Amino acid sequence: MNQGTIYTIGRQFGSAGRRVGSEIAKKLNIPFYDKELISLVSKDSGLNEALIENVDEKAASSFFQSLMAGSNPFGAFPMATSNLGLPDLPINDRIFLIQCDAIREIAKKGSCVIVGRCADYVLREEKNRLLSVFIHAPLDIRCERAINLYKIPEKKVSSECQKNDRTRAHYYNYFTDRKWGKADNYDISVDSSILGVSKTADFIIEFDKLRRN
Repeated sequence: MNQGTIYTIGRQFGSAGRRVGSEIAKKLNIPFYDKELISLVSKDSGLNEALIENVDEKAASSFFQSLMAGSNPFGAFPMATSNLGLPDLPINDRIFLIQCDAIREIAKKGSCVIVGRCADYVLREEKNRLLSVFIHAPLDIRCERAINLYKIPEKKVSSECQKNDRTRAHYYNYFTDRKWGKADNYDISVDSSILGVSKTADFIIEFDKLRRN
């Protein structure tokens, strides 16, 4: 396996987490994966990209919980979908498992940045290579950014930010045994509004260097 840091980025909606991850990738000249994972999963599964995007980072029903009586699905199911023997899995769950395989294959190739998709949990065994990061920011800052970037109406922006956070939290909490956004689940948690996008990326890169010395 090639060596190199795998940066995983969890993020609040509107916190510029994706941009921070993209900046890290640009500064280090390493691959960046966010929506790019949708194409990889589509290729591996034969499923339509639009379908995958529609359920991207969304949990299904309580299938796994009811099947496992509240246990984490990783404890029972292998990552390779061909070995599942469970064709009736909800589409969200099937896509998640295919995506796990894609994330693991990406990690084998060397250093990269992966945004969301529980990548920090999927790659939790890569302790010497993984740097898990959570990007957050005050709600008013996130709302301002969401208005400017996503053109969300001002009267709806606060509820939209919180709605998207709940969706991401439900997805992460559903597929892992951890709590989304909880600081001690990550190597580093950063408020992107303090330094801005570029300097936050610099800070994370420098943190990675320091921890290796």
